[in-house]
Amino acid sequence: MARAMLKLLTIPPPPLLPLPPTTSDGGQTRRGSSGQREKTNARPLKALDGFDFLEMYPGSKKTHFKRIHAQSSVPYNEMLFFDDESRNRDVEQLGVMMYLVRDGVTADEFDRAVAEWRRRKGVIEK
Repeated sequence: MARAMLKLLTIPPPPLLPLPPTTSDGGQTRRGSSGQREKTNARPLKALDGFDFLEMYPGSKKTHFKRIHAQSSVPYNEMLFFDDESRNRDVEQLGVMMYLVRDGVTADEFDRAVAEWRRRKGVIEK
């Protein structure tokens, strides 16, 4: 079901960007003639395309992370896992950090999880 949902979910394209200033013969700065915003042909991306490794099926999350680690060579302690089931915290036995979410991942929860992951790794904020 998760894979089917990711096929339907899209990530919006980036916002329109201001046009860079251009210089006329007199050295005065002016905006491009097409308007105040640069137009883009960017289309929404399918969320499914944002993942290099997909491990979505029933079973132990530890098995999933072992497969991701084998395919990617990413160390377990570099992985951050968001899940809504506390029973999956057993991935931390591998070194993966699990962050429990109750109703989806909000921007604040994401920021808190990354801050906690960084704290556990000893990364100091500047």
